[in-house]
Formats: sequence, structure tokens, C-alpha cells
Amino acid sequence: KILRMYENYRGDKRNLSTQPLFNKYNMLKADQVFYFKLLQLIHRNKLHTTPTDNLSMYNIRNPIRKMPAIRTNYGRQRLNFQINKTLNRKDISVDFYQRLNSFKCACRRMLVTSEIAFSSLLVP
Repeated sequence: KILRMYENYRGDKRNLSTQPLFNKYNMLKADQVFYFKLLQLIHRNKLHTTPTDNLSMYNIRNPIRKMPAIRTNYGRQRLNFQINKTLNRKDISVDFYQRLNSFKCACRRMLVTSEIAFSSLLVP
């Protein structure tokens, strides 16, 4: 509703798609706010660095983080599972070594232009 108010749109709301408006005003969707906050948590606590117990004997360029064993949907909602799942994704290309303000801008830009949503990350 707010996006339609910004556009001063008076017609039928079914005829105005909001996807281009999210891109135009650089706004995150409701489910993307979770990943924006999650990426900030990873950046703030420096969780993007690979722990030494996760390293293998072989030298690989992009090590995959070990996923915790889960049995239920509740396990998929836990923070350590979501952090590892997010860091293992190849389509999230954010430089975690930036300063906080530029990191936030890069995260917002990446999330707005991509189709990353909470439902797309839950499915294993």
C-alpha cells in the first residue's frame, strides 16, 4: 500500500505490480529483512571466517562449511543452521571485509536486485 501511495496511483491495484517499485525505491521485502539482519550479524561477529575445525586436509579455494545435523523443521530455523546455509550459498556475493556502512549498502543492493527470499532458502 505504501509503495502505491508513493506513486500516487489511483487505479485498480491489480494492474500495478510492486516488484519494479521495490527496485525503484531500493526497499527490501519483508522476508528479505531477515537476511539483511542475518548478514549484519555475520559481519558484526566475524562469523564469515572459516573455523579451523571445519578445514579439511586438502587446500581448497572456497571451503564449504559443515552443516549441523537436523531432523525437524525447527532445526532448520536455528541460527547456526541459517548462518551456515547462507554462507554456503554461491549467489550471495558480499564482501564481508568492508566497513559496516558500505557493507550495509552492498547487502541492501544485492538483496533488492536478487530474488533471495526466506522460502527459497529453507528448502534443502
